[in-house]
Amino acid sequence: MAEPTSAAFGSFFGVKAASLVAGFAGGIVSLSYLKALTRPQMLLAVATGSLTAGYITPAVLHYIAFPTELENGIAFLIGLTAMNIVPGFISLADRFRQNPGMIIRKGDDQ
Repeated sequence: MAEPTSAAFGSFFGVKAASLVAGFAGGIVSLSYLKALTRPQMLLAVATGSLTAGYITPAVLHYIAFPTELENGIAFLIGLTAMNIVPGFISLADRFRQNPGMIIRKGDDQ
């Protein structure tokens, strides 16, 4: 019997359910090293892992050219590290808001 693919599990709002589940699992595992969280913070950590993995995994697979066979593993790793990734992106967006010219490299302004 053929092994089910992530497409067999469907999608929600354009996000593969398998990526959401793998990110959820990564978020659960991340709780083992995130200390002193309240229950609402724990739920937020798991939701952040799941949603981040669901939406970011396809971009990672595309831009880094990982084989699709690694999709669930990549989603798990994104879910595991999402509580560190998201604040980094927010910090980068804040720096860009303060200085939009930061993306122009020297020599590109000719």
